Amino acid sequence: MSVATWNDSSVATLESYLQGLEEPGWVSEVRAAAMERFRQMDWPTSQDEEFRRSDLSSFSFESWAFENAPQPSAEVENPAGLSGTITFDGSRALRRTVAEGLAAKGVVLLSFRDLAATSVPEVVTTQIRDAMLRGVKNADNRLTLWHYVTLTHGAILYVPEFLELKDPFMISFEETGDKVLRSPQIVVVGGTGSRFSVVHRSRGAEEGDVLYTEGIDIAVGDSGQVNYYLLQNVNIDSSYFSNGLGTVGRDATLKMYSAVFGGLFSKYRFDAEMDGPGGDAFLGGVYFPHEDQHVDMRTVQRHIGQKSHSLTLYKGAVICEAHSVYQGLISVDHDALNTDAYLTNNNLVLGDEAQADSIPTLQINTDEVRCSHGSTTGKLDSRHMFYLESRGYSPEEARHLLIQGFFEEVLADYPEVVIDEIHDVVESRICECD
Repeated sequence: MSVATWNDSSVATLESYLQGLEEPGWVSEVRAAAMERFRQMDWPTSQDEEFRRSDLSSFSFESWAFENAPQPSAEVENPAGLSGTITFDGSRALRRTVAEGLAAKGVVLLSFRDLAATSVPEVVTTQIRDAMLRGVKNADNRLTLWHYVTLTHGAILYVPEFLELKDPFMISFEETGDKVLRSPQIVVVGGTGSRFSVVHRSRGAEEGDVLYTEGIDIAVGDSGQVNYYLLQNVNIDSSYFSNGLGTVGRDATLKMYSAVFGGLFSKYRFDAEMDGPGGDAFLGGVYFPHEDQHVDMRTVQRHIGQKSHSLTLYKGAVICEAHSVYQGLISVDHDALNTDAYLTNNNLVLGDEAQADSIPTLQINTDEVRCSHGSTTGKLDSRHMFYLESRGYSPEEARHLLIQGFFEEVLADYPEVVIDEIHDVVESRICECD
């Protein structure tokens, strides 16, 4: 089947696009909810606090073309060490695998294109739909809603209750396009008591101007745990916007890791919502822009349930003429008594023309909480350099060790399937400092 292409992203084109789609009714319901709010909003500007340090004036969003590849993925043998995989080439799902026996236990791993050809239990589609609708409701800017309307491809993962899996799932997006919009969506739902991990990797060819608007919706069932590992390393010609929401049930745990290296302009946001009592979230991130890259990272720790806990640790380094922005918010609801939350952001500035902005914020609406934040921005500590050099390391070796160690507090938890790739990127950036 041929790939359908739309030449722009105007409201009229989007309305025509939605009318011609053949997809499950619940997916159309999500798009319709997003479209209704999309019409009522304007594109973000520097007047909006979240975008004040990230200038979007050069983006003509409605001029971007996008495409849809209708064919489902091919099923192939599952690689050792993984519970399942989906690989995309542009908007086309190439192949899909699930470890032997998992489908019989109720695991569902599909691309959005596979949905039309696969019988999925209603209880699963209902939870997937609800997770996406929460993402639509949580969206507070037109850019995020644009993603849900234009959604071109993506993956859904459902793990049933009380199933614990040691090996991670791998969702890979490989890009070779040019001058095209991609809107990948990932939805992960864990049933009560389920425990599993997901690796989400996005990579691009060396050349090609692609605009990504990514959506990530995660729902962790009561007493469950989801570990989510993101790695983005697209080419420097592209731009990347990512918005995610993770909802955490009673006594459940979400661990969300983000490693962001690619794109000339990248804007990331992830909200962790502790909805049930005793919920726990860890948000760990690393970023290392170089040349003239601009990276904007935002996290929100939103506490709704009582006796919930959250911890954020984001670490970034900037070199050359790069600019990084980190914005972190701890928000505590009126009824979220006994909340325990902490936010840390550390930055290394490795060049005279590099810039790092750090804006941690607290929004506390009740008493009986323990919430605080910390932020540091500076150069490598000369005392640490002297210590290593006094023990025989050259200045270049000492610098490498200190920068690698700076990131390792977060990177040490990444699974083996991607950790070498991350270390290679970090090492290549450090070499630019020499």
